[in-house]
Amino acid sequence: MSRVLRRTAILACVGVVLLTGCSSASLAPLDQATDAHGNGGGSDGVGSAGPGGAGGAGDAPAASCDELSAALQGALDGAMEAQRLPGVAAAVHVGGCSWLGAAGVADAEANLAMQPGDLFRVGSITKTFVATLALMLRAEGRLSLDDAVSRYVDGVPRGEQISVRQILNHTSGLFDFTESDAFWAAALEDPTHTWTPAELIEIVASTPPYFEPGQGFAYSNTNYIIAGLLIEAASGEPVGELLRKRVLEPAELAHTYLDGAEPALPGLVHGYGRSRGELVDTTSAVDPSAAGTAGALVSTTSDLTSFYRKLLDGTLLGPAELAEMTTCVDAPLGEVNGYGLGLSRRESSLGVQYGHDGGIWGFTSSSYYASDSDASITVLVNLETGDAGRIVDDLSNVLVML
Repeated sequence: MSRVLRRTAILACVGVVLLTGCSSASLAPLDQATDAHGNGGGSDGVGSAGPGGAGGAGDAPAASCDELSAALQGALDGAMEAQRLPGVAAAVHVGGCSWLGAAGVADAEANLAMQPGDLFRVGSITKTFVATLALMLRAEGRLSLDDAVSRYVDGVPRGEQISVRQILNHTSGLFDFTESDAFWAAALEDPTHTWTPAELIEIVASTPPYFEPGQGFAYSNTNYIIAGLLIEAASGEPVGELLRKRVLEPAELAHTYLDGAEPALPGLVHGYGRSRGELVDTTSAVDPSAAGTAGALVSTTSDLTSFYRKLLDGTLLGPAELAEMTTCVDAPLGEVNGYGLGLSRRESSLGVQYGHDGGIWGFTSSSYYASDSDASITVLVNLETGDAGRIVDDLSNVLVML
């Protein structure tokens, strides 16, 4: 899966090399009371989902949840060791069982243990949130998926030929600004530079497109920088404010925010890359404005698991908009075989899963929901070369085996 703004060149230019230590954190049920950072109170195991929980698969007996807890934590510990990760957090919600787990460290220098509710940059998972906003506006008649981009945003190359739909499903053909050497040279020269969407689009304007609009699929972060502008033009509101009002607050995602668009919450874990086999702290390698509406979201495993369930069960979108979002074009992106509107489709041992992967300096992420088995899995990793999607598969296999 293409990942937003992951470039190993930053490792040579950022931070001090750190050595990591590894320690397992305790587990916590999703329905356990949490503190301001979403951190649990330290209880072990899988909890019953209870009222308003997973449902669909029936309540699992306590013994099954306990067995599942040990197996999931074992798989998570094994994945961390196999991939040599600094740390990882995960959430699984299936039937009557809900589990939050973590392993490794949130800060390698301080040897601070990872907690299940810690905050991570989640990269391109941002795209699902942004597409959800666009579809909400579509439901209200404030934009059409077949409108030309030029109706809302000036300065987009071939904007009069590209539709809103082609922006959201990556069939616009627009060059990905994160593949530009000029972008990375500027970003690394001044990591504190605040990027505007116009600057990023200007980089794209000087580069030939991948193909004519609608004539192929090419994952491009440029599309979702433009999507943010489309949403602001159609709504008349800043995208960060609209996201909070229309998605984060209604879905009760108290530990999620769009970095750079609103005040940060305390508790972001440190993100890392590797240089010559050693960890390099890349948490602040580039200003979050460079990711913007393509990838600047910060969240937790619990919030993301809740978001995708509420999105795909129709809580956030009506049937017509959800049908549009889940109508996929072919997208050969690793495990992903289809892409809708800000939503990836992949096959798994649990059946078809919908969700998204992400990657950004210091972090990788993967969050998916399989409706056939009513199973949600989210994995967040604080290493930019980590494979969160592979761990989703590892945890999926645990659910199938037990």
